[in-house]
Amino acid sequence: MKAALWDKIGHISIIDTPKPTVDKDSAVVKVKAVGVCATDVHMICGNVTLAKPPHILGHEIAGVIEEIGENARGFKKGDRIVVDTIVSCGHCLACKSGRRELCHEREEIGYVPHNGGYAEYVKVPTQCLVHLPESIPFKDAAILESVACPFGAILRIGIKLGSTVLVQGAGPAGIAFTQSAKISGAKKVIVSARGAQRLEFAKKFGADFVIDAANEDVIKRVNELTDGEGCDYVIDAAGSEKSIATSFDTAKVGGDILFYGIPSAEAKIEFPFMKMMLKQLRLHGVLEYCQGWDVLVGLVESGKMNIADMVTHTFSLDELSKAVDLYNSKDRSLIKAVIVNN
Repeated sequence: MKAALWDKIGHISIIDTPKPTVDKDSAVVKVKAVGVCATDVHMICGNVTLAKPPHILGHEIAGVIEEIGENARGFKKGDRIVVDTIVSCGHCLACKSGRRELCHEREEIGYVPHNGGYAEYVKVPTQCLVHLPESIPFKDAAILESVACPFGAILRIGIKLGSTVLVQGAGPAGIAFTQSAKISGAKKVIVSARGAQRLEFAKKFGADFVIDAANEDVIKRVNELTDGEGCDYVIDAAGSEKSIATSFDTAKVGGDILFYGIPSAEAKIEFPFMKMMLKQLRLHGVLEYCQGWDVLVGLVESGKMNIADMVTHTFSLDELSKAVDLYNSKDRSLIKAVIVNN
């Protein structure tokens, strides 16, 4: 089969490699589309060391079951699926409580020892299969994993009806958080981001108000928009020193702050203990939430969650390097790029 191999830092080669074989607890999936995650780009370029080359990356996968093991339940050859990337042990306390994403022995598709979806076929444990309705195109389904993480965070924490929410950042995660907050019943969603294009994206995907973080005082504008009360929920999807600090100043007393954006290794994060204590803030580190997958697929199928317009660029498997270059170019028109196989 054809695959895009990350063979050294900064380089990808298109290779011919053996097609994976099925075992009793796995499926071989014919990859129809795979999203290009910024984390993959960072790894390819040597900015993040979650994996080392040589390896086949790609964890945002949609496709069709080609072969399936004898222990599979609820799936068969020919089923359309999307992949929940988390591989869990099934027997630790986290797994038994339904929180597979917190498994002490967790692994992920696309990271060693599991090859990813930048290939024609990928082997996936059956525990990672999620049914994909006919109405959702593979091209769109390929980015479901990137939306499932923010959506799952909202589903787990919960947003009260009529709440005011600030989302910092309008990249893929920020857009997913914005839509998720609106779906959950937030009355007012404010998005702060840098640059006109990002602000337009925020408005397109449901923001009631936008703040240009490059040219406006975010704290002042939030106070104006909330009559000085601050926001019930502040979601940091940017991960910058400034946005993290701003979270504590824009949350109302007794409010919730959700931290999702990952700061750079060089960032110097100061923890404002007194603000947290005196305002009685609740702080949440948020990532995946496996129980949100079927709910999310249903929202996409019903049209309540718009993922189609988040796919702004498509490439063939041979063009993965071009997709990496697009991310590195900081092209502001990019939300998500997807590799599409014939």
